[in-house]
Amino acid sequence: MAVILGAKPPIPTAQFVIGESKTFTAPMTGTIKVIITGGGGQGAFLANKNATPNANAGSGTGGGAGGYSEKTFAVTAGETFTVTVGAGGSYLGSVNSLSSSSNGNNGGNSSFVTASAAVSVNMAANGGGAGQYGAATSSAITVAGGTGGTASGGDFNYTGGAGGSITRVANNANSAMTTGGGAVALYGTTYRGGNITLSTANASSYMIGSTGGAGVGGNGGDITFSGTSSNARFSGGGSASRSGSSGESGSGLNTSTSQGEVPGAPMTSSTISVIDAQGFAYGGTFAYNASPAISTSGYGGGGGGATGYNQSNSQYLYSYAGTAGGFGGGGGCTFVSGVDYLATGQVRAGPGGTGGGGSGAYSGPFHTMTSATNRSWAAAGDGLCIIMYI
Repeated sequence: MAVILGAKPPIPTAQFVIGESKTFTAPMTGTIKVIITGGGGQGAFLANKNATPNANAGSGTGGGAGGYSEKTFAVTAGETFTVTVGAGGSYLGSVNSLSSSSNGNNGGNSSFVTASAAVSVNMAANGGGAGQYGAATSSAITVAGGTGGTASGGDFNYTGGAGGSITRVANNANSAMTTGGGAVALYGTTYRGGNITLSTANASSYMIGSTGGAGVGGNGGDITFSGTSSNARFSGGGSASRSGSSGESGSGLNTSTSQGEVPGAPMTSSTISVIDAQGFAYGGTFAYNASPAISTSGYGGGGGGATGYNQSNSQYLYSYAGTAGGFGGGGGCTFVSGVDYLATGQVRAGPGGTGGGGSGAYSGPFHTMTSATNRSWAAAGDGLCIIMYI
């Protein structure tokens, strides 16, 4: 017979989930727990259109997750508070105007502040930082991921996870690389998107790389390129309980391969008494002359990284990385192609999870694909405000 030690958390008698800025009026007297998260940062964009893998260049990193603030206090019916919910970083222009590589966009700040109440509350959960674009260079370079948003004013204040970083040794300018976004630190520990390290000087081998986004319980998988063999590497997203792992195509770029799921925790849904993000994460994938595509991870899981090589120059492929579950980071996507797509499938990196997850970075053809109607520069997750009577 199992024995549960310690007191159970109080079950809320009412709960409000607020996804837009507004005034909150306490409907009854009691004690409330307020949780706010900032909007996630958007991953970078790399405009690469070349059928030769090592002619695709640059580093694009994932966005950082929003900050997390939590506070418990007493309220009286009728008291009011001003709620501001920060939007996830996104691009508001036309997708046809995305003709050059660029940093992502920062997430918006969230807050919960006394308007008319006996208690003084001034909570802030700041937005995650934008993923960064690094141009090709023969010098040693590290391109940092978007920074996690900070927080203040709560009983508990946690900084969001960063997007994955990309580190290259000198004389390693070629081959585009992208990383996944960071996750919201729901339980106080910060988890980042997967990092990429290119540790060997290499000007001629064909290399492709993308990492998964962070989950609320683990980093996106890290990948390392060492030696001079041509291959593709990718990684899965972190889940609610562990980090993602790396995978590779083996020698050469002519064999598709994928990973399985990254297990989460025993439960797959949230409970009302606590934010129980316990979902799995999808692994990464490499597609040769096929469409790399990854589904949405479970609640709290990061999106898997997607890589692909369109050597056949087919115009009927598409490419998208894994969408994060709630609060997780989206996966990065690197697709090598010298032609525009005509298919209507999605073309994007992985969006950040609702609640402030950072989105992944994207590299590949984009602005000239006017017939590909489902293109998007993946947005990060919007912030949230959750109010529980306990």
